[in-house]
Amino acid sequence: MSESGRSNIEKTNTEESDTEKLGTYRPCREKSCAEKLDTSRPYNIVMIPMGHSNSYLIVSKGQGILVDAGCPGKIKNLEIVLERNNLGFSDIALVVLTHTHYDHVGCLAEIKEKSGAKILAHEKEKEFLEKGMTPFPEGTLWFSKIISRIGNTTMSSKSRYQPVSPDIVVSDGYDLGRYVPHAKIIPTPGHTKGSISLIIENEVAFVGDTLFNAIPGMVFPPFADDVPELLKSWRVLIDSGCRIFYPGHGRPLTFKKLKDSYEKRINI
Repeated sequence: MSESGRSNIEKTNTEESDTEKLGTYRPCREKSCAEKLDTSRPYNIVMIPMGHSNSYLIVSKGQGILVDAGCPGKIKNLEIVLERNNLGFSDIALVVLTHTHYDHVGCLAEIKEKSGAKILAHEKEKEFLEKGMTPFPEGTLWFSKIISRIGNTTMSSKSRYQPVSPDIVVSDGYDLGRYVPHAKIIPTPGHTKGSISLIIENEVAFVGDTLFNAIPGMVFPPFADDVPELLKSWRVLIDSGCRIFYPGHGRPLTFKKLKDSYEKRINI
C-alpha cells in the first residue's frame, strides 16, 4: 500500500488474524471510535454498524462519501459517528449504493433529507430504488434458498423501503476523484444485476454483498441472482490489486482470503 494513499482505518484487537496483520480495522461501536480523523491522510475510513449490515464513511478533503445506508431505523448509529468526528449530515456529499436491498437503503431517504447528499446507483437498480422495493435475490445455500422463497412471497413487505430517486445513475465505471483522490466505481454484478463496488487507489474496495464475511469459513454470499457473473466479479476484484475488501456484512477480508476462496469455488 503506497504512503500517499494509505488510509487511517480504525483497528480492533479482536480482528481475525488475516486482517489483523494489516493493522487497519476497528468497528465503530467501540469507545475508541471517539478518536479524531487523521486529517493528514488523503482519506479516512470509518465502519458503521447499521443493523445487520455495514455502512462505511469515507472522509476526504473535508467531505464524506457514505457507502450504503443500512437497515431501517438505524440512522442514530450514523449520527453518533458523525458527532464523534466533528462532522454533520451536511458533510456527506455523496451516498454510493452498492445495491438496493432493504438492508442497504433502509435509512437512505432520511439521510438524503438531512444531508442533501447526491445518491449514486447503478442503472439496473434505479427502478427498484424509485419504487421502494427490491426483490430478495436467489439463494445459493439450502437455507438461503428457503429464505429467498419466503422473502419473495409471504414476507415480500420486508423488501420495501421509502422510495428515493438517484441523482447519479451509472452503467459502467465512474470516476469519484472529485470526492476522494483516485476513487472510482466499477460494476461487480452477480449478487444483483446492478451491484457495484467502490475502489480507492486500487488498494481498498467497498464491495457490498459481492463478498460476505459473516459466516465462519466462507465469503461466498448466501444470496446471488447470477453465480457465474458473481465469480467474474470476484476475478475483477482480484485483478484490481486491492489488498483489503470491505463487505456489506461481517469484517474486512484480505486479498489472500478472497483469492483462496475464489480458487476453491472454481474448482468445485
